[in-house]
Amino acid sequence: MRILRTDIQILRAIAVLSVLVFHFDLPGLQKGFLGVDIFFVISGYLMSRVIIDEMDAGRFSPAAFYFRRARRLLPAAMAMFAVVTAVVPFALTMGALHDYVQQLLGALAFGANLVLWAQSGYFDGQATLKPLLHTWSLALEEQYYFVLPLALALIGRRWRAAGLVGLLVASLLACQWWLRRDPSGAFYLLPTRAWELLLGSVCALPGLSARLPHREGRSSIGFDSGWLWLPIMAWCLLRGVDSVHPRTDALLVCLSTAGLILQPSAMLQSTRPWMRPLQWIGDVSYSLYLVHWPLIALAKNIWLQKVPDTVLWALLGLSFVLAQLSYQHVEQRYRNLPTPRALLRQMVWLLVPLLLAMGALALHMHMHNHSQAGGVAQGQQPVYGFDARCDQEGDFEPLPACMNTPRPHTMVWGDSYAMHLIPALQASPPDGGVIQATRSACGPSLDMARQSPQDPPDRGQRCIQFNRSVLAYLRQHPEIDVVVLSGRWQYYLDDPVVDARGRFIHPGQHEIAASFARVVQQLKAMHKRVVLVSPPVLLGPDVDLGLCGQRAAQGLLTVMRTLQTHCAFERSLWETRQAKVNAMLTDAGQLADIDMIALDAFNCDDRHCVTVMDGVPLYRDFGHFSQDGARLLGLRMKLGQKLRASAR
Repeated sequence: MRILRTDIQILRAIAVLSVLVFHFDLPGLQKGFLGVDIFFVISGYLMSRVIIDEMDAGRFSPAAFYFRRARRLLPAAMAMFAVVTAVVPFALTMGALHDYVQQLLGALAFGANLVLWAQSGYFDGQATLKPLLHTWSLALEEQYYFVLPLALALIGRRWRAAGLVGLLVASLLACQWWLRRDPSGAFYLLPTRAWELLLGSVCALPGLSARLPHREGRSSIGFDSGWLWLPIMAWCLLRGVDSVHPRTDALLVCLSTAGLILQPSAMLQSTRPWMRPLQWIGDVSYSLYLVHWPLIALAKNIWLQKVPDTVLWALLGLSFVLAQLSYQHVEQRYRNLPTPRALLRQMVWLLVPLLLAMGALALHMHMHNHSQAGGVAQGQQPVYGFDARCDQEGDFEPLPACMNTPRPHTMVWGDSYAMHLIPALQASPPDGGVIQATRSACGPSLDMARQSPQDPPDRGQRCIQFNRSVLAYLRQHPEIDVVVLSGRWQYYLDDPVVDARGRFIHPGQHEIAASFARVVQQLKAMHKRVVLVSPPVLLGPDVDLGLCGQRAAQGLLTVMRTLQTHCAFERSLWETRQAKVNAMLTDAGQLADIDMIALDAFNCDDRHCVTVMDGVPLYRDFGHFSQDGARLLGLRMKLGQKLRASAR
């Protein structure tokens, strides 16, 4: 059974256009990503309406239901997978191709959201560069379709309303609980996003939803509900009220969608000519959602994120063209196939190109793994130091995996900018061995810490507690006579910062330097010698030096105004962009009376800085060294000996 409601087609158009405006960086909608939440409610309603009606009529067949879902969703997705898989070898680095393979296999197994969740994290590459990033929402819907018939059957007709509402509330509460502990998991996983689909399912309950034909009139409550719900939806899409997702804005936009489903709006059913384009967009919305994101992601790989406006507008137009082709020649061709056997016969025309593209991709990756560029995939791997366990979450623990001798004499203390010094010290070991005390996004301060909106609310306080536990450990181990401090000081200047009580503060350059000096004073009181290591030369998060270097090593097309041939850039550009940090580090060194090892001596001369040296990409992202780059740093600067000689 196919439900046709003009107002729902318009809602689909609003949803997909919101997503497109957001993804194409067009002005207007700060929260256009909420279009996906609109889709979730619509999908939950339509699928539940079909299942409930058929169950109540005694003719529901799980096999027939899943066949209809496969006939509707798989062909256009398979066509998109085939085309994108054929193109990615010419656009992605080897590390990104390894991630792409996992995403593709996850999407084919209806688990793309799980793969993307596993790939997310502090050290993960830019999500916006992943061509199949958008399949997370499709996978989540498909997982819901798998469990929904079983859930409705187990609940039974008598307890259907109470059961669905109970599941909705449980999922909503789980989402808010999980947001505080794992924002990425709360975003990607079905248990924490099911409440949006369940809201649509509740709307489909008999007696609650409006069982109205196509072209409904005004609602029974006496006024057009569009005047109530559409402004709420528009406000959420335009500005919103919350910086955390999915939370208040998602709830409001989902409730407004549900309200428009339950009380159909005459505003969304107009037959005026200017509404026809929206109806067409609603018709092609699935294909449009499928094809638009790979175009953006591939362009962002080539232009290193900042794609020119003219290119974005051209890609936007191309998205509509491809969507129409997909809708007309793929969706419509498969939509009315009568049997699974007929579907399988026709799917051969999509499976063969996809398998050929996957085979070509596998061959391409195999060949590059045995060439000079094959090492680039390793160059994109996270650099945790000795071991991934050295990115500690609780209080500091002297793990054997995080030291290279039982009684080390040197400690490296800081955040991820301290972690990437460890491969350099493995290549150029200091006398007496090294122990690593590190935590991501946690600089070595005892009274201030970064607290971004995406972090759990107590992350900053736990960072300060970690640093205090490091200090306590050092107090008990006099054999550690040299402490190396390193961090990304920029986030103290740019990001929200909290003190030890969790209160937000706004430290200035001198206050940050003074905080650092207090750490050094306590270390010197323990008779430790201290040395500061600067961050690497970088231009900021908007210029991915690692991606540029890796693309250059593979010979991939790269367009970036800021960077020169082979991803070099003028030293003055770095000095201008990092002037505040460099001044703060100079101030900190003077207050603490210690020396600083400036890493610009590694890859910069008086005029230029390089990101590729001896064919080795030095960076793994916008600022962290790659494994090979860090090793080269250690050898070129003789870092191990230099650290101990410079400590005082």
